[in-house]
Amino acid sequence: MKTKTWIISTIEDTDCLMIGGGNDGSDIVADIRTDHPNAEQNAHLIASAPELYEALKQLTEQSTKELDQNATHDGLQNCNLLANARNAIAHAEGRELGCI
Repeated sequence: MKTKTWIISTIEDTDCLMIGGGNDGSDIVADIRTDHPNAEQNAHLIASAPELYEALKQLTEQSTKELDQNATHDGLQNCNLLANARNAIAHAEGRELGCI
């Protein structure tokens, strides 16, 4: 499955950075005012959300398989890390934290 890509663009005569999908970024998912001190960093973080989400899902799936196969491998610490990742995915999917 191909991960969605969001791009950052500026609209002439505005003080906003637009983040959007589609080939030309016309499907706007967020806009950030450029007068915010972290505007560019925030825009990059938002634009990377689809890739971060997909990578985290793949990582949790692989980690779950490995933990199931090797129960003695630093189990508690890895389970806590995996729980944090699952909570982040739940948050991104609009589910309650802690609900898998």
